Order: sequence, then structure tokens, then C-alpha cells
Amino acid sequence: MAQHTELYDYEPREPVLLGGTHSQFSTDGGATWTPLKGAQELGDIGDIAESVECTTIDDDRKVYCGGLKDSAEKELTIYYYDDDADQQALIAAAEAQQTVRIRHQWPNGTRAAYDLKLLGYQIMSGSADGFMQLKVSGRQASDVVWSNADDEQAQSNENEGD
Repeated sequence: MAQHTELYDYEPREPVLLGGTHSQFSTDGGATWTPLKGAQELGDIGDIAESVECTTIDDDRKVYCGGLKDSAEKELTIYYYDDDADQQALIAAAEAQQTVRIRHQWPNGTRAAYDLKLLGYQIMSGSADGFMQLKVSGRQASDVVWSNADDEQAQSNENEGD
């Protein structure tokens, strides 16, 4: 058997389950947050730049650069609770096609915050034994700010001690 050098050390870790993820939205730029209860799917979060050809006559093969970042259209799928005032506020924002701030926090403390231009909403059709669901459509309208809740809490505690 051939001996070789490993490229790197790897210790398998448990992946983070999505169960226990909390989401919020803000219609005032993040000054106040409203729970996004009943979320089923959050959609992909982040940006991808399209490749743009930037080949010159000096090159002997095509060369590509990253273009402007763009975000895919996003759909938040939520169980519909007709008596929930927070969901009614989200529906009103979607009807008005407002831009809201969205914040997600996963069970490991990872946070993502971004602006979402709302484009509308729908009550999704389903089967007889399915639950009513609300689909809020939009497009990410800012870069994602990634952070960690534990780091933010520690920093907040340090600032209170000043």
C-alpha cells in the first residue's frame, strides 16, 4: 500500500440542524424586531457574482472576473396563523412592497441579517390534509451581515460595564 501525506487533518463534526432556528423582521431598519413565527423554509441566503469575461488580446485563453453581486429571488414559507398580529404586519408590509430587515439565528448562535424587498404574498394551495401556508416573496436587497449571537452578547455585556 502506498504511503502518502494527508492534505489536512480532519475531525468530523456534527452538522447544525435547522430545527430551533428563529427568524425576525423589522419594518424600521432594525430598531424593533417582530417574530416570524411558523417559518418552514427561509430560502437561500447570500450573494453570488456572475462571471464576466475580461479577456485581452494578450491572453492565450479566456479570462473571467467577478461581476456585480446579485441575489436570487427569495420565498419565505410560513404556516399561516390568521389570528397572529405579527403575521398580519408582515402581510401588510408585503402588500405595500416595503423593504424590511430580516434576521435569522440558528441553534449554534450564527446570525444573518439582510434587507429584503418584499414583492407580495400568497396563501399556498395544498391537499385536504395539508396546513394553510403563507408564502412571502421578495429579493435580497443588501449584503448579508453574518455574526454570532454569543459574540454580540459578550460585546453588549462589556459595553454595559463601561
